Amino acid sequence: MNFKKGDKVKFLNDVGEGVVVRFQDKNIAIVHNNDGFEIPVLMSELLKIEDRYIFDDKQDREGNEASQSPHTIEETIETEDIDEDGLNTDRNASIFFAVVPENKDDILNSDLKIFLINDSNFRILYSISRSEGEFQSLMAYGNLEDNTKLQLADIKRDELNNFEEINFQIIFFRKGNYYLLNPVNRTLNFKPSRFYKEKSFTENDFFHEKAFIYEITKEEINIADHISDDDIEKAKKEKERKEPKKVYQSSKKGRDEEIEEIDLHIQELTDEYSSLSNAEILDIQMSRFTTALEGAILAGTRRIVFIHGVGNGRLKHEILKTLNRKYPKLRYQDASFKEYGYGATLVMIK
Repeated sequence: MNFKKGDKVKFLNDVGEGVVVRFQDKNIAIVHNNDGFEIPVLMSELLKIEDRYIFDDKQDREGNEASQSPHTIEETIETEDIDEDGLNTDRNASIFFAVVPENKDDILNSDLKIFLINDSNFRILYSISRSEGEFQSLMAYGNLEDNTKLQLADIKRDELNNFEEINFQIIFFRKGNYYLLNPVNRTLNFKPSRFYKEKSFTENDFFHEKAFIYEITKEEINIADHISDDDIEKAKKEKERKEPKKVYQSSKKGRDEEIEEIDLHIQELTDEYSSLSNAEILDIQMSRFTTALEGAILAGTRRIVFIHGVGNGRLKHEILKTLNRKYPKLRYQDASFKEYGYGATLVMIK
C-alpha cells in the first residue's frame, strides 16, 4: 500500500491510530499517534483508514490550501548514491549522546539512562571516557551498527557530579566501497546542573519520552583526502572476489553478515489467535523466542534479530529479562531502526 504525508492510519499490531507526518526511508513511516508522540512504524504494519491530508501550522500560516498535493514517498526519501566506480558517496554521519529520565512523570528527580545513537549508514568504533584531572577514566567502548542506539549505563541523580566532562572518540567504517570520513574527537562539558532544568529535555526522533540530545558529530565531520586510484582499483578487485557462502543471508539489502530474523508477531506464529488472551499470546511468543535462540546458539549463528514490534513494550521487556537472567554472556542491542523501526532486538551470539 502506498502512503502519503497526511494519511490517517491505524496500527495492525497495536491499538490506536495516527497520521503519517514524514518518512524515515522507503520502509518506515513516522506516525504522530493519538498520545502526541511521533513513532517510526513499518509501513507493512499500517492500514490507511481514510484519504485525508494534514499540513502543519507553518504551512497553513503561509497560505497553503488544504487541497495542496502532499509529498510522496519518493519525494521524501533520500536514496544512497553510488558513483560510477562503485563507491558509496554517502558522507553524512550523525552520532548523538542522549540522556533519558527513567521516570517520565518526574523528570527532575528521576534517575537517568544514557545512550549512544548511531543515526548514520556507517558502523562506528567508539570510546567514551570522563576526565579526571590530567587523565581519562574509560566509561564505555565498542562498536555500534548503523542506524541503531545502545544504552551505555544508568546514572543515579547523586552521581551526576562525577560526569563534568565526557570525551568521545569515533571512527567510521562500512563494508564495501566508501569515501573515508575523518575520526571525531569531541569533548562535552556535561554541566550536571542542566539536568535539573525541565527545558533541557525535549521531544525527539529517537525516544517516546523527552530526552537531552547532544550531537557529537556537529561541525566535526570532514571528508578525508580523496581515495587514490590505486585504492579504488583494490576496492574493485575486492568487490569482484567471490564471497564465502553464508549460512543465512538477510532479505534486507545491504546486510552482508550471517543473520537470522525471527518475527514474533502473533499472526506469524499461529492462525488462531483472535480468541487468545494477552497472557496466552505472550507465552506463545516467548516460547518461539527461546526455541529460536537456543537453535541459533547450537547452529553457530552469529546474530539473530527478534522482531517484536513497538506495542506496549511488554514482549520486549520479557525478552530482555530472559536474556539478562538466562543468557548473561550474550550481548544485545536495538536492531537497526532504519530497517526495523524501534520494534526489534539484535542478539549477538558470537
